[in-house]
Amino acid sequence: TSFVFFGKQEIMCDEREREREMKRDWSDIPSELVHAISKRIPGLCDFVRFRAAYKKWHSSIPLSDAPPQLPWLLEGNVDGQAKTTNLQEQHRFYSLFTGERGTIYVKPSCQGKRFRGPSHGHLLLCKSIYTSFRLSSHLFNPLTDEEFLLPPQPSPADWQWQPVHNCGFESWAFYDAHNSEWIAAERRFSHSCAYLGGLIFSSRGGDCTEIFYVSGLKVHEVPPLLEEMQIRWPPTSYLIESDGGLLRVSLYLDCSDHSYFRIYKLMHDETIYFWEETSNIGDQVLFLDVADGFSMSATSFPDDLIKGNSIYFLYPDSCQPCRYDIQQGSMERLLCPFQICTWFVPTLNRVLN
Repeated sequence: TSFVFFGKQEIMCDEREREREMKRDWSDIPSELVHAISKRIPGLCDFVRFRAAYKKWHSSIPLSDAPPQLPWLLEGNVDGQAKTTNLQEQHRFYSLFTGERGTIYVKPSCQGKRFRGPSHGHLLLCKSIYTSFRLSSHLFNPLTDEEFLLPPQPSPADWQWQPVHNCGFESWAFYDAHNSEWIAAERRFSHSCAYLGGLIFSSRGGDCTEIFYVSGLKVHEVPPLLEEMQIRWPPTSYLIESDGGLLRVSLYLDCSDHSYFRIYKLMHDETIYFWEETSNIGDQVLFLDVADGFSMSATSFPDDLIKGNSIYFLYPDSCQPCRYDIQQGSMERLLCPFQICTWFVPTLNRVLN
């Protein structure tokens, strides 16, 4: 009987403790602790909800201070010839990693314009895929409604360049931090491109990789890979800046689930550049779309969300997301609610900070 009585007392104490916790003014916890908690929230939607819980939290955590975000899958509607998405009134999104899903509402001034992914927080919009990129393009963040027009003409190339976006329209835009201006590259590139250390790299499967200055002046060539030249149908190739270096990522498609990747790092010895195959990209994770890709570090996120040395890609034709383990050489198909989609890294930051 005494044991039962003790149990009841314990339950009553627990209930009183819960009541005190419920009545506690959580808005009074130190701002430093609120900030530390907010940095451990993996989903952007949950970050916004957390920030909105109390006025004090709202004022102590700026929107621009959201933790790093893994990319969403943004629903698209693809023009079969141009493989671009026509912005509609609303687009659904889904996260493979946190399970977040919802709808982005596009403001009227941007509806009907086209973009092509993947995108880092901003979409590069064009009125038409056949319209000159330099004459009618701008950046748009669908989460903040911020727009930024790109200049109609290129500028001198003797400034300190900072890359901003590889748009998939076979053109490049750069931001000159010294003069606070956007500049369009003078040369149009028709194949897979990447930017690294003031140079633009352009290539396609089975061909040389050409290296240019931003002005369009060609400075180097990287010899083609023999294994790509010796096959009838070259692989789909991507050039991706990753962890301060350049990767050439080649996708060899198979009608079954035996598609595989071969990955090469750009190496150089004085003035000679060459590709060296690797099966280890460390903590980096690659995200590939139909035509472009980007790299992120897995160490920026909780261990249970994502692992390094892997590739997330959209399977050509079906756009189904897949995960490829580089070390094991194995592919896994992932569930997605969309038939057509692209990668989109959400951000609440301004395009220009």
